[in-house]
Amino acid sequence: MKLLKFFNSDVEKAFALELTERLTKELPPRLMEQHHKVLSVNKITRLLERTCQLAITFQSERRLGFAKRAILANHFKWALKNHGYPDDFIKVATEGLVVALSTKKVASKS
Repeated sequence: MKLLKFFNSDVEKAFALELTERLTKELPPRLMEQHHKVLSVNKITRLLERTCQLAITFQSERRLGFAKRAILANHFKWALKNHGYPDDFIKVATEGLVVALSTKKVASKS
């Protein structure tokens, strides 16, 4: 029974959707398409940093391994795509999430 629980990634998938929903409320995709020159780089950076911080907290609570971090990042990427974000934003947001989760994991071993 524990073995099946080990391979279950429903919690990570749900959390990826929750991260995307929070980001969508604060930074709707249509706003990025229509008013991309008006948006502050600092605002976008702060929102992405907040998203990454939530993911780091989630990782520390759930003790995610490599596979579960990959599942989380992949579902986050596809959820952003399904919400209609531009590809360049998706790439930056997903890479930031992966780096944040990887950096935190390395830092916690020291």
